[in-house]
Amino acid sequence: MQRIAFLLGSGVSSSAGMPSTGELTERVLSGAGVRRHPDGAYYFDAGRSDAPADGSVARIRRFLHRLKAEIDGYYRGQPEHHTDYEDLYYAASQIHDSELREYDNPAVQPFIDKIRADIEPLLAGDAGAPACSLLELSSEATHYIRDVVWRLLCAEPSRADHMESLSAACLDDALSCVDIFTLNHDTVLEQLLSRNGIRVTDGFDEPVERIRYWNPDLFMRPDARVRLFKLHGSVNWFRLRPPDGAGELIGMPLDWDFRHGEPVPDRAWPTGGRPLFLAGTFNKILQYTSDIYADLHYQFRYVLREAEHLLVCGYSFGDKGINGRIIEWMHSAPGRRLLVAHPQPEELKSKARPRIARYWDEWQSQGRLTPIAKGIEELSWPEIRAQLR
Repeated sequence: MQRIAFLLGSGVSSSAGMPSTGELTERVLSGAGVRRHPDGAYYFDAGRSDAPADGSVARIRRFLHRLKAEIDGYYRGQPEHHTDYEDLYYAASQIHDSELREYDNPAVQPFIDKIRADIEPLLAGDAGAPACSLLELSSEATHYIRDVVWRLLCAEPSRADHMESLSAACLDDALSCVDIFTLNHDTVLEQLLSRNGIRVTDGFDEPVERIRYWNPDLFMRPDARVRLFKLHGSVNWFRLRPPDGAGELIGMPLDWDFRHGEPVPDRAWPTGGRPLFLAGTFNKILQYTSDIYADLHYQFRYVLREAEHLLVCGYSFGDKGINGRIIEWMHSAPGRRLLVAHPQPEELKSKARPRIARYWDEWQSQGRLTPIAKGIEELSWPEIRAQLR
């Protein structure tokens, strides 16, 4: 029997009406309606997007705009690149790690020295925000970006029928296994599969006290026919501390409002109040080998070894770590087939990172890469099924 793997990026969620990368970036830079709570987290002010930002948020915004000016200058010769919240997070996290001495990177200090004169007034503080160090400011900037992004990604999708081809694949008894890898943090995909009555193995066990705990061994069960791997984490995964305070676990709470952080008495409670998901660009690669992500990326490599077909949709080929895995998979056996669904495949190729762009024509000439000039919402399962051979 045949099997197929899917790799999905943010484009499939945008098709469902979820905030795009550009919209998320705009909200991060505007800070509209965002407040810093005494618990250290950033919340939206009763859903208002027109409320002015508070002092702490205003300082972070000024810091991010200064970083954006440097990033824009770096990419000035690449007009197709638009600085987004991932770029901003990466820059802020590099400054944070350098100030913390977590990662030694001599190249970061000249960058800090260059912007220091502009950010010194921010560190001095004012009536709206107390004085802070650069370490504290860069740390708060990363927390702020993550909080704004994950709360926006908790929105309900406006469309629920845009991935029917994926559901049809999961329901096709002619396939022995369907593996779905996604880089998205939202829960659009889970909602779709649940609505269609598809039983999915996502690495989280049956609920205990209304919390599903992480158990990667579930992926190896023989009855795990449809498997979901969220390689960059999710807005509803949390590091949890039991009520007795002993140890930490990773779980998915089912009966409290993780959007606003209201706890359930006598239950495990998230440490830090933020979900487990990756933000940034090249810094993500460092995290692929730790924590829950090490389990997920091990599965990515292991599962691909058994797959002959990989359908990529909604992904821009911008993640070097993910691209490297795809290239390794394609080169490891001559029978591997890569299907790429995108409304404008040539444009996608031109914007992909260099290694993918370099191999694209070679693979296509060998009949091993098949572009499909359609988005996920236009694809039908029979159309995809016809490409499996």
